[in-house]
Amino acid sequence: MSDDVLVVERQGPVAQLRINRPRQHNALNADVLAAVDRALGELAATEVRAIVLTGTGERAFSAGADLHELAGLGADRAHDVLGRGQAVVARIERSPVPVIAAVNGLALGGGFEIVLACTFAVLAETAELGLPETGLGLMPGYGGTQRLARRVGAPVAAYTMLTGERMSAERAYGLGLTPVPPVPVGGVVDAAHDLALRVAARGPRAVRASLEALHRGADGSLESGLALESALAGVVTGGEEAAEGIAAFLGKRAPAFDATRGGEQP
Repeated sequence: MSDDVLVVERQGPVAQLRINRPRQHNALNADVLAAVDRALGELAATEVRAIVLTGTGERAFSAGADLHELAGLGADRAHDVLGRGQAVVARIERSPVPVIAAVNGLALGGGFEIVLACTFAVLAETAELGLPETGLGLMPGYGGTQRLARRVGAPVAAYTMLTGERMSAERAYGLGLTPVPPVPVGGVVDAAHDLALRVAARGPRAVRASLEALHRGADGSLESGLALESALAGVVTGGEEAAEGIAAFLGKRAPAFDATRGGEQP
């Protein structure tokens, strides 16, 4: 499942997707987005339980959309191109398999928008995040105006977009954009992989159901979210995976979730 612009590697229950355009600071073009979309679809049908998404090298996770593809587009064509990119970013956000961003450098524009869509992120100490589009007469188009505001509030989002000022890893951690303190740049992928292994060791159906409740519940009221949680939790609690997890806990042993993957999905 590897491509020139996206390298896909499997290590047991964890897959790594690495945007592979280092000379272009891992800029996002149509080929990259299509490869990410294709890889997510293929991995969802495998035994992979967590995904690490990163970029080649230590300079950039992704510096954003490839401006060569945006130059000269009319409004209708730009709408189509940006819409396809937005759909891929939304797929990352809604992935049933957790996607952990390992941000090894710059995450600007579309790169930052991808980070915002990931389940959570691990940032190198040297990482810088930002939405510089307005300085080019553009605006965020892969969901940044919506996701950033929902995460940190409208004033911080507006400041980030309207000034183009980059956000340090420490600042992002302080704002709650990552639950993990910044790590040394050479260790960001390893740190993300270690977290992916921790996630992968948990019940896969329980993880998927938790993400489904989180994602779908965010679209409605608290009451509808609680009803969704109750329905999903009932299916999970009554399943073989929960029976194995409870038996393992009571028996003071590690659960064998591999043997209980079958059956209905929550």
